[in-house]
Amino acid sequence: MRMRVDQQFPSKPLRMKDWCRRLISNFEPAVGSMLAMIGGLAVAIVLLTASASRADGYTFDTGDILRVSVIGEQSYPLEVVVDDRGSISLPMLGDIKARGLTTVALSQAIQQAFQQQKLILQPFVKVEIGQYRPFFISGTVAHPGSYPFQPGITVRHALAIAGGFRASAVGNTEPALEIADLRSARSNLALEEYRLKVRLARLQAESRLEKSFVAPPDSPVEFGGQLIDGIIASEQQQLDARLAAYRDDVSYLEASLDRAKKEAAMLAAARQEREKTANIQLQELQSARSLREKGLITNSNVLTAERAHTSYRAELAQTELQQEQAQQAMLNAESELRKKHQSHEMELIGQTQDAQVELGKIQSQIRYVADKLLFIFTYGEQRTFDDLQGSVRISIFRRDQKIAHDIVADQNTEVRAGDVIEVSVVANKGFYAPDSGISPKVQNPAVQRSMVGQ
Repeated sequence: MRMRVDQQFPSKPLRMKDWCRRLISNFEPAVGSMLAMIGGLAVAIVLLTASASRADGYTFDTGDILRVSVIGEQSYPLEVVVDDRGSISLPMLGDIKARGLTTVALSQAIQQAFQQQKLILQPFVKVEIGQYRPFFISGTVAHPGSYPFQPGITVRHALAIAGGFRASAVGNTEPALEIADLRSARSNLALEEYRLKVRLARLQAESRLEKSFVAPPDSPVEFGGQLIDGIIASEQQQLDARLAAYRDDVSYLEASLDRAKKEAAMLAAARQEREKTANIQLQELQSARSLREKGLITNSNVLTAERAHTSYRAELAQTELQQEQAQQAMLNAESELRKKHQSHEMELIGQTQDAQVELGKIQSQIRYVADKLLFIFTYGEQRTFDDLQGSVRISIFRRDQKIAHDIVADQNTEVRAGDVIEVSVVANKGFYAPDSGISPKVQNPAVQRSMVGQ
């Protein structure tokens, strides 16, 4: 700034006070401009200092891209990547360990390497972060994957980068398409559920040896009466066929048992008659022997009586053997009939248990599909932490230099480079829409069925 000659020294009429005031007024614009420049520089210095301090505290690991500068060397500056061993490869020096070091520490390590190898006596080395290694996010987010790390970001920022919450994020399926698939799956499960209920009704009727059964009234109306009638008719045909086969087997075994009983009774009566005849013949033989001793009859008469008695005894023994065989056949027939009843009952019990277990599985799957449908109806699009009402579960897998550990995080947890963020939404109170009037403890089944069946 230059002053005119008449401003350098005051004239006689002009007083010193007026001259000073005029001089200061000429300096005011320049001073204001200088103060503004100084303020801007101060703010910039503060921001650069904060960023530099954060970068200085950052430790390198696999995936970081570093910019290394060495004053006076033609091979530099260059960008290098920290490899899976935690090292970088530099011209003239080879591999230098970088994992766990900061920018300052790595700069000093490179300087020492130059000096130890006597390549540069007083090197000036500068290490900067070209690009941070990414962080990873997965789970119920719109776009899971890896994203570039930015210092100072939190879990909330990471979720925003990944597109926010998305209940149907798996496979990037659109909610409308997934709802259609779930409705189709629920219809198939409902049909299978009704078929199993009809089978249980048929098994109960078969266990009571009834010719018909009452079909469950809660048939799925979306399939129409023809399909439902076909299911009932098929089970009725099975009931008729199984009862007919069972009754045929039982009738055959009962007939065999009756024949065995009759034969055993006939042989018992024949045995009694033969025992009476044998006793009479024995008395006649004893009488003949007594008469022979008295000389009233000859030996030939006695021999004839003995042969007749022996023949009667043989016939009696044969009858006794036949009677024992008939009794054994009767016992076998009773055992076969009893086994048939027991096997039929056991088969029905086994089939009933299998049907009940299968029905339980189907009903569990139906509840799962219904819950998932309700969940997608409520949270099918991107949601916020406030919308989900504490339903969010966030865990961070973080690896240090030597160990790795899981961290239970929240929306304000700071994210580090290399973190793996797992986001899930659990079915607690936030699972249900705040304005739906449905809660996990008090839930109207009719409302849920109407919502799911739409």
